[in-house]
Amino acid sequence: MTTSTTTPQHDERTTREIIWDHILEMAHLGQNITRQRLMDLTGKSYHIIDDHVSRMIDVEGILRRTTDGVYELVRGPGAPRPVSITDLEDGMTLIEIGDQELRVWPRELRNIAIRLQGNAMQHSNLQLQHDVGLLAQEIQLQQAATRREMAARIKELEGKLKALEGRRVEPSPQMDLLAGAMIQ
Repeated sequence: MTTSTTTPQHDERTTREIIWDHILEMAHLGQNITRQRLMDLTGKSYHIIDDHVSRMIDVEGILRRTTDGVYELVRGPGAPRPVSITDLEDGMTLIEIGDQELRVWPRELRNIAIRLQGNAMQHSNLQLQHDVGLLAQEIQLQQAATRREMAARIKELEGKLKALEGRRVEPSPQMDLLAGAMIQ
């Protein structure tokens, strides 16, 4: 009887490379780069993350601290290379990225598309999250304005009510006669 054992894959990258890769990934996804998020993603301790991030800020100058535990890239991720996709007459598809060129058959293109669905969904979700955030903020601003209007209107009406209560008219004999005539 033979048993097979598999050894866990060992990440050959240095700790700095692992942290930097996660920083770039968060920047590309439009996420905030935070110490806590880096600790969660890398599994490294607070001190290790802080040591590497501090060097990236103070020595390398590639990060900047916006607030305590929150960072941003000094230079953005850079402009993406131009991408072009062309359907060729022979049934192949030409994919050009920057100065690289890739010719693929329909079956290969389908395989690529299947793998890119996750990226497209992630982008769609980020855009949806952004749009919902803008709408929520707009609704909150409208509600705050409505509350202020309502509070001002209530205050105005309360003032008018107090003024009317202060001007109570004593019953007149004519009103007594009218009230008596209505009862009969």
